[in-house]
This record gives sequence, structure tokens and C-alpha cells, in this order.
Amino acid sequence: ADVLTHVGIIEDNKKAWTGQNEIVITTSFTQGSCSLTAYRVTDTGLDWGKKNRNIAGGVANAQGYSSNCFEKVQMLLSDRFLGFFMVPEAGIGWNYNFQGVKHNKGMDYSLRLDTPERFYAECHRPQHFLSFVQMEQGEDADDADLEDFLE
Repeated sequence: ADVLTHVGIIEDNKKAWTGQNEIVITTSFTQGSCSLTAYRVTDTGLDWGKKNRNIAGGVANAQGYSSNCFEKVQMLLSDRFLGFFMVPEAGIGWNYNFQGVKHNKGMDYSLRLDTPERFYAECHRPQHFLSFVQMEQGEDADDADLEDFLE
């Protein structure tokens, strides 16, 4: 899916993206650490992505994907270069780990420079808090006080 998304962005932005200077960064979160890995989509991967970009049934039905479609590249992290964060305006959450895949290229949103909300902030998981409210207001609001649900 990363290769297809990458190729889609390149195809939709041919003036700005060449396919030769961009990378895909994957992030793995484990307890107490964060791992980053960088990949470059190869010419083989770009060709595969172009052929399978609009295949019926999506990436699950795409054939021919292999490790030749990408290569690992070096990534240098340094404290000498200062960066910035671009976060959504209007206080909407950016962390979709709790909400499923909702991003699509037709989304309309605006960004501002700011410090992002904490990873577990309420704005990232509104469904969790709505569930709590519904439990408290529903018929089964007293169930939590029962000592034995089997009685």
C-alpha cells in the first residue's frame, strides 16, 4: 500500500515530485522506543505502482509486488537541523491509530505551525470517550456495580 500511495502522489504532482528524490519512512512504536526506517521506491516499484494504481479490489488484488520494488536507504537524524510541526487547524486529531484509516487525497483541511497534541490526547480518540458517556447514560449504567454478572 505504501508503494501505491507513493506512486499516486507522484503521478498527481508531477511538477513537484520526480520519484527519485523522495523516500517513504516507516515508524514502529514499541514500549519505550520508536524505530524509523527509510525506503526509496525503485524504478521497478514505480512501474509496478503505475500498473496497479487503479486495480479493482485495491492492493489485495495486485500481483507482482516484491522486494525489488523498494530499497532501504540511509537516514540521518541530527540535532543540528531544526524542524517544525504542521498540525491540523480547528483542534482535530492527527493520530489515526485509534480511528482507523480515514485519510484520502480529497480531504479538505488546513494546517498551522504548532506543537502537536500528546499521542494519547482526547482529540485523537473521540470514540473512546463517546463510548464512556453512552455507557453511563444507557440502561446498563449500573452493571459496573454488580459483583457477579452470572447471578
